[in-house]
Amino acid sequence: MGRLIACIAVVLCLCSAAGPRATVAAPARLTSVTVAMGFTPNVQFAPFYVAETRGYYRQAGLRVEFQYGIEPNLLRLASVGKVDFVNSGGDEVLTAGAQGLHVTYVLTQYSRFPAALFWLQRSGIHRVNDLRGRTVGIPGPFGASYVGLLALLQSAGVPATSVSIKSISFTQAQSVAHGKVDAAVGYAMNEPVELRQQGYRVGEFDVYRYANLAGAGIAAGNAVIAKHPAIVQAFVRATLRGMQDTLRNPEQAFADAAAAAPEIRAQRQVSHAILQRALDFWRPVNGHQLGWIDPQVWNTTARLLYQFKQIPHRVASTRFYTNRFISDH
Repeated sequence: MGRLIACIAVVLCLCSAAGPRATVAAPARLTSVTVAMGFTPNVQFAPFYVAETRGYYRQAGLRVEFQYGIEPNLLRLASVGKVDFVNSGGDEVLTAGAQGLHVTYVLTQYSRFPAALFWLQRSGIHRVNDLRGRTVGIPGPFGASYVGLLALLQSAGVPATSVSIKSISFTQAQSVAHGKVDAAVGYAMNEPVELRQQGYRVGEFDVYRYANLAGAGIAAGNAVIAKHPAIVQAFVRATLRGMQDTLRNPEQAFADAAAAAPEIRAQRQVSHAILQRALDFWRPVNGHQLGWIDPQVWNTTARLLYQFKQIPHRVASTRFYTNRFISDH
């Protein structure tokens, strides 16, 4: 393992000197790492597919295996060393950390919190205040949708008690389309995009415009960080190259992602629209570099998670993220 880490360190130096588009020969021996993602292959993981397809992981000395599953379960696997990296929401990492799991967030993919409240325009909703007396669907009283809804209402001065919040599992798009709820909360690049692709006229409030919380990125198990920081560094830098390429040339990135995942090819039109919408949430903010983790956003997220009873006690958010792996990218 020591020789492999040394090899990775040499490759990192070459990548840094040559720039993000340079071609560097992959090491003869590769270190295998596992990256766990939510549910199934999706165009929202395009930067990772781009990094894999274009050989950035191999050039960094890594052989990457993608796995898919349910996010909280994946963080538990990372905590005990069963997977190396997880594509996870910052809010989920904070919740996991507050529950005693050993995981740390090392790279931001979504610099803008992706949760959004959406509705059919014919419903007559124009302002957040119009939600008073309405029914809003969420998967359940947990996760990004629930926290995002409460943050949205609080920021707009609308008491949560004035809204009927209904648990509808993951049927947000269908429930809105069929009038079972007046509005619902999902991800801006998911349900609202799907409904528009079906011809519906959709209104939307993006939560980050009211309260920006910690969105999805990469978390690693603390043991991996402590024992093999060069591997974490290599993975982060290679992933950042994939993110850069995706933002610079979305059309080519979509082609790479579609080549990597049959699920994307099977739903090409809606997947293309999802990627275009996701780009708005991936671009860096406030002049900071790509992948940077914003301490203010994480402090706000930790405070709201406690206020909304998603974690049992207050936590210092700085315990659960680090910018060390992108600081000199």
